Amino acid sequence: MNRGQGRPSPLWRIIGIGSPAAGDDLGWLAIDWLRSAGLDRHAELLTLDRPGPALLDHLQPDARVVLIDAMEAGLPAGTLRELVLDDLLAHAHPPSSHHLGLAETLALAQALGALPGHLHLLGIQMAGGGEDLPSSEALAAEVVRRVRAMLPPGT
Repeated sequence: MNRGQGRPSPLWRIIGIGSPAAGDDLGWLAIDWLRSAGLDRHAELLTLDRPGPALLDHLQPDARVVLIDAMEAGLPAGTLRELVLDDLLAHAHPPSSHHLGLAETLALAQALGALPGHLHLLGIQMAGGGEDLPSSEALAAEVVRRVRAMLPPGT
């Protein structure tokens, strides 16, 4: 409980973004790994299939959110990187009525004053060019470690 306010602290929400049907399932796999590690006792775990502006329904200024998505940054497959919101917003394309990716949706959330007070972004480098991801056990352990480091101590 928040001291003196009489209401529970906002729960952390961890959202895996992607699409298992489109082969962009790293965010979804991350949520499975976090659930297997028991983090669903400490946070709401969600998967969203390429949500675009529907992501705004899960972002509020008083929310505490970790977004996990696949990324293409030219790094070795399976590399995890905590992304900086300002860097991501700098690469957002001008909004289009046909497609809002993660960067564009977060830019819209910022313009609407809907960015969470606590927002962490974790990218997982996709495999490409015949490259394979590292073993799922090693990648899962690293995802769990990194997400736990983003949450309050004892989580």
